[in-house]
Amino acid sequence: MLANTRSKNILFDLGGVLIDLDVRRTLDAFHALLPPSLDLHTASLTANSLLGGHDSELIDRYQTGDISTDEFIRAILSVCRPGTTAEQVREAWFAMLLGMPQERCQLLHQLAEQGYAIYVLSNINEMHVEWTLAHCPALRLARRLFFSNEIHLAKPDPRCYELVLRETGIRPEETIYIDDLPANIEAGQAFGFRTLLADTPSWPDQLHQSLLPNVQMTK
Repeated sequence: MLANTRSKNILFDLGGVLIDLDVRRTLDAFHALLPPSLDLHTASLTANSLLGGHDSELIDRYQTGDISTDEFIRAILSVCRPGTTAEQVREAWFAMLLGMPQERCQLLHQLAEQGYAIYVLSNINEMHVEWTLAHCPALRLARRLFFSNEIHLAKPDPRCYELVLRETGIRPEETIYIDDLPANIEAGQAFGFRTLLADTPSWPDQLHQSLLPNVQMTK
């Protein structure tokens, strides 16, 4: 729940919150790489798994850094059509990433200018980290980036939130946690974070109207 009191910290999720995703693009790209006898569900490549639904052991292990990028690509190649290249797999994996819209970049700058401490806690993988850091320079405004593949934990595991609190020293009651998955929001609430479920495109307006009356968002 959000109240009209000022917080000191904002803890963001990445995909679906700061960065726009279109998982259909990756699913379509992988579908083109699979043989006719194999469908995406059988190959454990579904929209739910790509959005953090934890129904693909391969993707989960890649997200928590338990397997390397080379191992992940080899596993995907093992179910693709003969002749498929690692570069084609990489391109398909990157296809879902649409980048950070200008208004989200502006929001991060405005928050930083207002003195809010920005943090990121994301279920992500090595290839997407590589792409994100190259294409989203506004993330340099964050004081810490907690990536699941680096901390070897994935939300909604409570240990993710414990790690953030321990390593940053922030107080959950002074922190707004923004995520697009209800399960992650519930896990954050258990630690006392003030939370905002970013399940509609209007979440920046909700943040602005409810918490940051002095920030003028650019449309």
